[in-house]
Amino acid sequence: MKKVYTILIVIFSLTFAIPQGNNFLPDVMNKVQVIQNVSDKLVPEIILLDTFPNFNGFPKHISGTSLEGGILVNMDSDPELEILYNVGNLVYAWNSDGTDVAGWPKTVTPTLQSAPAFGDIDGDGEGEIVVTRLSGTSNGTVYAFEKDGSNVSGFPINHGYSTRTPVLADLDGDGALEIIVNKRLYPNGEVWVYKGDGTVFPGWPQSTTEVPASSAAVGDITGDNVPEIVFESYTSIYVWDKDGNLLSGFPFILPGGYTLSYSSPVLADVDNDNKREIIFGTHNTSNGSGSVYILNDDGSVLPGWPKYTGWWVYTPPSVGYIDGDNILDIAVGDQVLSGTPVDHVYAWNANGDALSGFPIGPVKAINSQIILADIDNDNFVELITDDNGSPALYHAYNHDGTVVSGWPIELAGQTTFYQVPALGDVNRDGILDILCAATDATSYVNVNLLNTGISFFPEKIELSCFQYNERHNGVYGDIASALPVELVSFTASFEANSVLLKWQTASELNNLGFEIQRASNNGNFMTIGFVKGEGTSTSEHFYSFKDSGTKSTTYFYRLKQIDFNGTFEYSDIIEVDVNLTPTEFVLEQNFPNPFNPTTKIKFTISDLRFTILKVYDVSGNEIATLINKKLHPGTYEVTFDASKLPSGVYFYQLKAGSRFIATKKMILLR
Repeated sequence: MKKVYTILIVIFSLTFAIPQGNNFLPDVMNKVQVIQNVSDKLVPEIILLDTFPNFNGFPKHISGTSLEGGILVNMDSDPELEILYNVGNLVYAWNSDGTDVAGWPKTVTPTLQSAPAFGDIDGDGEGEIVVTRLSGTSNGTVYAFEKDGSNVSGFPINHGYSTRTPVLADLDGDGALEIIVNKRLYPNGEVWVYKGDGTVFPGWPQSTTEVPASSAAVGDITGDNVPEIVFESYTSIYVWDKDGNLLSGFPFILPGGYTLSYSSPVLADVDNDNKREIIFGTHNTSNGSGSVYILNDDGSVLPGWPKYTGWWVYTPPSVGYIDGDNILDIAVGDQVLSGTPVDHVYAWNANGDALSGFPIGPVKAINSQIILADIDNDNFVELITDDNGSPALYHAYNHDGTVVSGWPIELAGQTTFYQVPALGDVNRDGILDILCAATDATSYVNVNLLNTGISFFPEKIELSCFQYNERHNGVYGDIASALPVELVSFTASFEANSVLLKWQTASELNNLGFEIQRASNNGNFMTIGFVKGEGTSTSEHFYSFKDSGTKSTTYFYRLKQIDFNGTFEYSDIIEVDVNLTPTEFVLEQNFPNPFNPTTKIKFTISDLRFTILKVYDVSGNEIATLINKKLHPGTYEVTFDASKLPSGVYFYQLKAGSRFIATKKMILLR
């Protein structure tokens, strides 16, 4: 039976032209035709009701304030993503069903500043969570938490007043990310770099002549494969190398009374010279206008720039291929406090030419970085913007400036002011999900996790969250790990006097490939091979590598997964005992035991036998077959993943021909 809805419309300068309290009946596809009043013109629009339902457990209504949105990351061993969000003085971590991740939320005192950052800061192969909080204008703290909520050794740091979101980047190439934060010392400022143990990175801090204006951007702009730190003060752009040396041509001092606030710089090679340029937005406190600049690595302005806007630019630029012509484009919104829509969405290509259909407007003020992604699978990028007005809306525009069908979407709350969305496939069902929020800007935040019902293609996302990724480094192309290289299994076995490594991925994003690294007892890891990856894929892929240069000892193996942009992550370490002449059959006790959710089972066979290793429950039902083939003499280790099984007692049994059979008990304890 059709539902008849009653809608209560609160009249603003931009409203649906329906009398308050009118009934309306959607069509069979849940669509309603309404009339909008835009700049005193009546414009018909089709609205799709209930387009994006929330996940179970969402929205979250939380007291406090928040800026710059949340992030989607993988905090545990299952493939689903978790949600990180700062609200008030709490750092929240939720599972996709809305439950708290174990050990979370974390309380800091008093108030958090902007979004959390996530990455491996201590080189242990696991991501950590970094946040900053402030107290007045003189005190503040940098926190770093392990994924279980415990403090990283060396943290928290009594840093001082740090504004905006922390940035994580590997400055020295050791595989551990450094933490880059600012410090406000009115009327001046500083930039600090901390190592993952809480100590100060050599060469830092560095001073600026004005207060900090935004988060830094960190990436290679000189073409030497070593990152630089790009930073905004109120009137100038600074660029230092990793050691704190100021680059020639900097600081770049803005001319004509233009200043900087909140528009974090973005780094992208817009002119194909194999070096990234610096893109940022400005505002003028004299004439009320804004501008967008592009600088080269020597501080010179790229020809065709700057471009000017009607009002101040607070949004960090959004760089991507918007109109499909293979020329990078730059989008921003402007903002001014106004009771009526007077602002616009701007987009230019790298040459400074306005894209067809732009600027869009007038619209209400835009403060958040514009998300760039193909959200309707038309093979063109769409633009998602916030709305500094009421009701709480997110807008979406096509590459030609027209409104995306089914948008804007409305959330419970007063405004989406400074709530940057994050895109990903949270529950790995192949559907695009949107993390977003509404707020009254002073006392509460409603965090939403929306299922769009649209197929998820990570390669169609140009900018998925604040400053491109969960490290917030502002580097175009360094996209978030919402679809990481998801390693399902990694095993080692000794066969025919060689160690055979096998691993499987469920999905890959920008995967150049895998370095295979080996260490023996008390030795350092060394690279012994490389296997090419599959780039970006949502399909399963199987890999193997044979290490023939072994002798009788214990070896440790790990994979170094490398992205096309040079970033990398290490897998867990696995162990294999190489015994070139085993003399007996042995089934060892699994380790760890009890376990949750994976454990390792090691066994040895003394001659060539058909070998079966199976897992049973207490009723004798077969749960899994781990080995079912002929094996050469040697010691083997396999990993058993029980993430989909209930807690309880299980048995594993090894059969090697007709001469050897052994059974041992293990306990899955959640």
